[in-house]
Amino acid sequence: MFSRRRLLALLGLGAGGVGLVWAREWACRFEVNRHRWVLSGLERPLRVVQMSDLHYGALVPAGAVRAWVAAANGQNPDLVVITGDLVDAGVRLPGLGMLYRAATPGLEGLLEALGQLRAPLGVYAVWGNHDNSLPEIKSRLAKELPRYGVEPLSNRGLWVRDDLYLSGVDDYWAGEADPKAALAGYRPGRASLALAHNPDYWDFYYGFPVSLVLSGHTHGGQVYLPGLGAPWTPSYYGQSYLGGFYSPGYSPGSPPVHGFVSRGLGVTLLPLRVNAPAELVVFDFVPG
Repeated sequence: MFSRRRLLALLGLGAGGVGLVWAREWACRFEVNRHRWVLSGLERPLRVVQMSDLHYGALVPAGAVRAWVAAANGQNPDLVVITGDLVDAGVRLPGLGMLYRAATPGLEGLLEALGQLRAPLGVYAVWGNHDNSLPEIKSRLAKELPRYGVEPLSNRGLWVRDDLYLSGVDDYWAGEADPKAALAGYRPGRASLALAHNPDYWDFYYGFPVSLVLSGHTHGGQVYLPGLGAPWTPSYYGQSYLGGFYSPGYSPGSPPVHGFVSRGLGVTLLPLRVNAPAELVVFDFVPG
């Protein structure tokens, strides 16, 4: 026989489950945002789609990734780049243990979805701090992603076109980033597009031949409250790198190179975004 307490607990559990399903669906809504940018060293126009911070796992299902991939393909990109945090490492709070382990769904859903990306110049990815926090998952992704047409760039680069060098570094917080190794194959006079998950790392590109760095990591704050801003952001510079373009300067939020921060697509910790909508970014780069 059910006691009143047990009945209320079951009802509450059911309502919570329904709420989580609704929140996941709501959190996976996204915008497609387009930017035109003069990329120094480029000789011909180039369309690049940036996907960032997928956080595939307990809060982001394979269906959301498939929707993002379909939207990316719909832009007819020349090149697709993924700037880190393909999976979510889960959340551990002091005294409460592991609240959830987001990478528990089979990786096949993520791999099969990403395997549908289409771009004549290729699909490339760099690691984020969440990827590096799951070494076994990262190791499997490093082996499997190329079989699905996604090439990880970890401290290396390559010529994707005769006028464009693409490079990527490992994550700043949980990896060993090395821009010197990543840019070893660059030849002067051509465009140099770099991928680095964390925009805090832009400082380390000082003096290196980079036309533009693409990053993610901050989610635009994920929760941004009017008058207060983002209660917490994963950046040493606070709210300086919430999203958009940044030009060289000499203060926090003014890096030594041109950079762009995507608000990303997925979520972590909480299955919602407030005033920080998820975005798929489309760049139409033109010669300088």
